[in-house]
Amino acid sequence: MHAFPYVKTRINVIQKEEFILTPIEVAIEDMQKKTQELTAATNQEPPDAKMLQMVLQGSVGATVNQGPLEVAQVFLAEIPADPKLYRHHNKLRLCFKEFIMRCGEAVEKNKRLITADQREYQLELRKNYGKLKENLRPMIERKIPELYKPVVKVHSTRESFRNHSFRKYDVQTSSQST
Repeated sequence: MHAFPYVKTRINVIQKEEFILTPIEVAIEDMQKKTQELTAATNQEPPDAKMLQMVLQGSVGATVNQGPLEVAQVFLAEIPADPKLYRHHNKLRLCFKEFIMRCGEAVEKNKRLITADQREYQLELRKNYGKLKENLRPMIERKIPELYKPVVKVHSTRESFRNHSFRKYDVQTSSQST
């Protein structure tokens, strides 16, 4: 009836969903969100230097609780003992790999957007990015060998079939050309 939102103070809840996430799943979602924010700020048209710098500062210049580096050190410093966590560990590792790539793109984009009086700030961002990348490198490059083993060996008897099929086709093509 009323058009103004403040007139009706309560809205009925239609549906409620609850998800229980493990700490590493929360970290994965957090890193995916940070990466999306970086990508959006980097690709924004027209470019918004202030927004890009704000997102970059929160990513590569995080001083409160060490930001992404602290998350990586907590979850990626060691390969988990529980094989059930291998997939989550690997997913978070890949999230960080994309995150650091997006940070690099954002720092480069910022370099093109800054004015002369922001050169020192750009140097600080680049230095922080370099430190973050260097600190994350060992954790990002460490792979869990068990995830890269073949799950099932496939033995194919189709090889002989394939060879005969090609020969038959070759014979048919050559006889049709003559």
